[in-house]
Amino acid sequence: MGCRDQKKTFMILLHHFTWQQFGIAATLLAVIWYGIIWLVYYRKSPQELTKEPLAHYWAEAEEVEDYEPFGNAAEDESVSLATSDGISFAGRPQRENTEDALRGLIPDVLEEIKSIVHTVETKGGDKSDFISLFKLVSAKYDRLKTSHHLEAINEWIADNTPFNLTGEELWQLWD
Repeated sequence: MGCRDQKKTFMILLHHFTWQQFGIAATLLAVIWYGIIWLVYYRKSPQELTKEPLAHYWAEAEEVEDYEPFGNAAEDESVSLATSDGISFAGRPQRENTEDALRGLIPDVLEEIKSIVHTVETKGGDKSDFISLFKLVSAKYDRLKTSHHLEAINEWIADNTPFNLTGEELWQLWD
């Protein structure tokens, strides 16, 4: 018999089975297969049925306070813990006319004076308008009244205003 004849004989054999016969055979073979698997691997003897379950490691472990499986978290270096009794607030700082405190005020004052001079020039104002607007600046920067920088600021005002201010008028600007 050649290969062709064997194939033909096999095909004729398969044509004689119905789908119902195939389904019954497949189901029967599956039940037999899983029965064997169950008997070999899952069958328990009567002694095994009365055995106690396996002990778990967490049932035997002692209770440890603050137990972390990966260890405790490290605190940041900049973090410190304190109780509410250990926290206090400092009083309001004294306003001192220190050199560092005034160093930032002087450019601010000069910018505001420039803006007043510009406003007076564009609106066609005169010396009295400048003096009335300057009262707002002197009230805002009253800390400069006692500063040794006041003389230099007055010189700058005298040099940069479009009208002449006397020395007495310059000192009265800050009163």
